[in-house]
Amino acid sequence: MCDGDMYRRIAADLRARISSRELPPGTPLPSEPVLAERYGAAPGTVRQVLAVLADEGLITMPRGDAPWVSLESGDKAQPAKTAYRRVMDGLRARIAAGEFGQADRLPSETELMETFGVSRNTARRAYQELVYEGVVVVRHGVGAFPAFFGPSGPPQPHGEDGPDSGADPAMTS
Repeated sequence: MCDGDMYRRIAADLRARISSRELPPGTPLPSEPVLAERYGAAPGTVRQVLAVLADEGLITMPRGDAPWVSLESGDKAQPAKTAYRRVMDGLRARIAAGEFGQADRLPSETELMETFGVSRNTARRAYQELVYEGVVVVRHGVGAFPAFFGPSGPPQPHGEDGPDSGADPAMTS
């Protein structure tokens, strides 16, 4: 099968799966390598298909995250959360609920891996993002701890691009 035929077949299949809601709005798509293996295609062919589907508005390809099926206009649902965001939200909720005091060590990366069923890199990224948000302080060689909060409680999560100040929260803690 030539690349053009493969490209059209993959694009048609993904379009059909999206329109039939087998892949509903907000659903993350498999990674490029997984799609390439599934369809027996070259990674470049899959990359082209994803770019075309994004141009058609069927999928969204945020930088640094897996592509996901675009939301329909007027749909209030949010895209499925990435694994590191699920970990972040879980830790943030536990900290906000007062489950951990300022001197209490937060769960280790290994404990997060077991609790959330994620990889070490995912657990590490969740902690990095929470440090960036000012929710967690990491003491190298010791562990991660809740950051000190005033009477207003922990900071609220920032948008996708992080805080506007550009300050490194790890340096201000």
